[in-house]
Amino acid sequence: MLSDFLKLIPATISTWWLAPILGIVFGGWLFWRRQKELARELETGKEKVANLQAELDQQKKSNELLHKGMFDIQQHKAQLDTLLADARSLLRATADSIVIRSPYAEDALVFLMVHGPAAHRIAKMQIALHGSQAGNVFVSRQTSIYSAQAADKTHEKRVDTKSGYQSRNILTKPLLKFGAEAVGVVQFLNEDDSAPFTPADEARIEPICVKLALAVSHLIADPARLIQLGVVLDPHINKATILFSDITNSDLLFQKLPVADATALIDEYLERLGAIGVTHGARVDKYVGDGMMLSFETAGPGNARQALHAAIAMQREFKAIAEEWQRVGYKLDALGHRIGIASGPVYGRRMGYGASSAFTIMGAPVNLAAHLCDYARDAKYHILLCNTTEEAARNHLPAGYQLKPFAVPKTTAYEVRQEGV
Repeated sequence: MLSDFLKLIPATISTWWLAPILGIVFGGWLFWRRQKELARELETGKEKVANLQAELDQQKKSNELLHKGMFDIQQHKAQLDTLLADARSLLRATADSIVIRSPYAEDALVFLMVHGPAAHRIAKMQIALHGSQAGNVFVSRQTSIYSAQAADKTHEKRVDTKSGYQSRNILTKPLLKFGAEAVGVVQFLNEDDSAPFTPADEARIEPICVKLALAVSHLIADPARLIQLGVVLDPHINKATILFSDITNSDLLFQKLPVADATALIDEYLERLGAIGVTHGARVDKYVGDGMMLSFETAGPGNARQALHAAIAMQREFKAIAEEWQRVGYKLDALGHRIGIASGPVYGRRMGYGASSAFTIMGAPVNLAAHLCDYARDAKYHILLCNTTEEAARNHLPAGYQLKPFAVPKTTAYEVRQEGV
């Protein structure tokens, strides 16, 4: 019946009538296929976001555990402060300290705590285990009462020289866990020549020293606690790869935008690029203005490869961020982004003043990565590597990238380039 109807329609009219129908059908099919592609892309995007959120949640949990650990450490430190204050009051002492054996140097003692007029000058010093008064007491587990008039040669004169504080009377007592194991040494100082310490003073503070020994034993049970307190360096970070990133010409943000908008954009940049670094195995060591320092500390040469892949992903992300800023009307064409990467041995410790101190790492790679980051502003793709990183990562470049020598004063550097760019 339909065929009979079509025979009644002239050929020219039939062709004219069918063409738009076929076009609509084909267009609908293209639309349906594109919708399927978008749905797949959306699912892939959701999966990536979920993975990133899982990584961030894990990092958050790790940070919470770290903060809880630091809270426990600070509680024990506060207990030591209180006990030492009570002992100072009983002895009429003007200064005190607790020294412990360094977990990473067999012949050295380090200050766990120190109070007094010169505390800030000597807190980071090391004392010889052999040939010093504190060392002799630690080894012998016998109390020593020192008087300057006795000219005891075992007194550590270097400490007085560094502090500018003349020790006239010193009561040095071992801290014995359960009365047997030496966990440290406590010292009390008195400037008054007419009131030297006596054996009666030792007996007076014995109950306090028992509590001190227990608190000290808890702190030194895990060397990581001493690292977090800044008492000792962390020797376990052997080789790491350091990545410095920074926005080039960031002052334009504050010249062209309200302060609230400028700081919000910098915060967005730090958050999004920091998340990429963490996803690739980095630890955010510090933020410096509109830049950051990431540390890749996994064992073996893999940390260099992780840092390189993170850097490339961070550059892509910054490009996307800059395009988003342009679309919403921020005229920031001159903004750029640069990255410097260096590998090698580093050392970590908690550094800084009091409660404001923070764990950070030090070493030649830190300085070199910052140096390369500065020079990366002149590189084509704005990523520079040191030669050690290049050796470890040269065979693990993503497709479409290559490494080219780049002239940097006083060092050998390599630029990450996109092929054909």
